[in-house]
Amino acid sequence: MVTFSGCKRKIIDYVMKLTFSALIVLFICAFSTFTVDKGKGEHLIGGQCEYKVYEGRAKIISITKKSEPDSYPYKRYEVKFLFTPDQETKEAYAQTEGKEFLLLLSNSSYPGPKFLEKYGIKIGKVFACYLKVIIKGTCTPVLFEFPYIRLDDYFEN
Repeated sequence: MVTFSGCKRKIIDYVMKLTFSALIVLFICAFSTFTVDKGKGEHLIGGQCEYKVYEGRAKIISITKKSEPDSYPYKRYEVKFLFTPDQETKEAYAQTEGKEFLLLLSNSSYPGPKFLEKYGIKIGKVFACYLKVIIKGTCTPVLFEFPYIRLDDYFEN
């Protein structure tokens, strides 16, 4: 005969095994969908999308304070830049000449003043930048990556 405490122990063991199994599956899925082939400059990220990477430079052309409600914990800034690739961009939808782009954090929010200060973001400053152009899949068609600016640095939030 199984006592209440024995039954309780079996339930706890079952839940722990189930949780552990789920974590293993999530871990395998997370790491099996991300591969980087630096030799070709192509990336496979998430939903089976491939990107061609163009190295270049991003020049900061404007920094404008956003009008925010007083309830926001910090001011946010709209930062615009121009991207100049080091080589010709072959994909017509990814032409950057004469186009302005927004520098947004990874969560699509505008950076705050401490972020701008931390990374030295000022009008006229030029940063190394990569233009990532989709060549396979249905993910975001054009992305910018800044190797020396952590766009997932949310310390002001």
